[in-house]
Amino acid sequence: MYIFVLFMAQRNHICDGGSASEDTADFKEENSMSEEEVMPYVFPNEQHVPNCKEDSPSLDEAATVKELHALFKLFTDYGSRVRRFNGQQIIVESSEAQHIRIVDPKLSTNAIIRLAGEKFIEFLETSDIDFLMAGHLFSYQFSSLNKEVARDAMLIFYLLASAEKVGQKHFDHARKLLDRCDELSSSEGDPVQRLVFYFSKALNERIDQETRKMRSINFWKKQFFGVEEELMSIDSTYLAVFKAIPAGLIIDLAAIQAIVDHVPAARKIHIIDFSIKGGQQHSILMQALMAQRKPPLQHLKITAVTTKSKHKIEETGNRLRNFGQSLNLPFSFHVVIVDDILNLEEALLPVDHDETVIVYSAFFLRTMLAEPDRLEHLFRVIKNTKPYLMIVAEVETNHNSPGFGSRFIEALFFYGAQFDCLEDCMKNDESNRFNVESFYYSRGIHNVVAAEGEQRTFSKVKVEVWRAFFERFGMVETSLGITPLKQAQLVLKDFPSASSSTFEMDGKCLIIGWKETPLYSLSAWKFN
Repeated sequence: MYIFVLFMAQRNHICDGGSASEDTADFKEENSMSEEEVMPYVFPNEQHVPNCKEDSPSLDEAATVKELHALFKLFTDYGSRVRRFNGQQIIVESSEAQHIRIVDPKLSTNAIIRLAGEKFIEFLETSDIDFLMAGHLFSYQFSSLNKEVARDAMLIFYLLASAEKVGQKHFDHARKLLDRCDELSSSEGDPVQRLVFYFSKALNERIDQETRKMRSINFWKKQFFGVEEELMSIDSTYLAVFKAIPAGLIIDLAAIQAIVDHVPAARKIHIIDFSIKGGQQHSILMQALMAQRKPPLQHLKITAVTTKSKHKIEETGNRLRNFGQSLNLPFSFHVVIVDDILNLEEALLPVDHDETVIVYSAFFLRTMLAEPDRLEHLFRVIKNTKPYLMIVAEVETNHNSPGFGSRFIEALFFYGAQFDCLEDCMKNDESNRFNVESFYYSRGIHNVVAAEGEQRTFSKVKVEVWRAFFERFGMVETSLGITPLKQAQLVLKDFPSASSSTFEMDGKCLIIGWKETPLYSLSAWKFN
């Protein structure tokens, strides 16, 4: 009953009538977590909480329902949490799928997931159900929808049924359902077909591991071979995504504005960057610092910390040096490479006494959630550099739950929004879209769905979990600046997909989403 219970929670949460105009304070009061509730998802290996690195034990149905209800507070309301500037919505008016009122003629991927989930729940309430036969009945009941939507909803139905059977360890039945998914899905179809294609591969891999078979292992070996280096080498894909999707630019501009607003009088600034990539954010920062300062900045130093791809980082440094010279900006760039973050020491990050230190981390901290000793070591080193400000961008979802069912549902909605976003923003750039989905998203889906224990090499948690962790190091959340929402609004004017981008302020943190599904968070922190 994993998937059944989670979709019941999802349905009830939406149908209870949460509105996008509700006060943020009300939302936080309903969904906030105490430190005792949050910390198991930061350090799931401690003895007093379930170990997310171990397979969940086999539970009877009642125990499973009880366990999953304890996790419901971690789920966001995908239909109402995030504020949208323009565009239409899909409004769920009751718990019955036939009462979904479609305002937007083109359903989003996550709307189709909810639509299929409604019918999936109805069928689960029927005893002795044959999901393959139910799929045909399902298709008939949605004959009033257009052919493509009905087909995609049926495909999601089969995927949910497959995951349900995998959760129950009914692998033979799950295989038959996954074979149906494979027949109907494709890595080059519409967003739902592509989403199901990768989730089906991951579910098959999970079955293979649990039954000691190797049916699909070659697919994932091909996907993961040198994936980090491959992503670093396809600079054109990275730039194409950055130009096409507004979230990246919104995060960079909001982070830059926060830095400029917090250090208006600093004469020497030292930025320690743990995720510099192409360095485009620092080109923008250089211009902002030169344009808004009187007297001018005396020196800007950037230290890039990495555990791989030193050559690419040095290329980034050369570009930034040349750009700094064109602005007549005193600038220096340093690379710190360590084979393991445990080998990072304060001595490798020399800070002059008159420098204002700012730490920037974009989507880096989550890579150490499965290794809390490394995460704690990193923060001890950071704290010793006495930073004035730390900017953190992270993914806003929870893929760190101990139970398979909760991870599956959260991942399905998260990647549903991601595939939908790529479809809308990169529909004329199929090559780069395919690169992102096949190299990056497929790896993330596999990590959530197929991997357990030490195989789960990275994870994702929400900002409320990071808040609990940061507080342990005496960090205090601070404002991002004066106008993060106005900046986002200005950025969106240059993107044709503006009406689909969503965002809100969760306290002092900026949440960025796609068609009402939260995807990313940006926050600023100071050490006491």
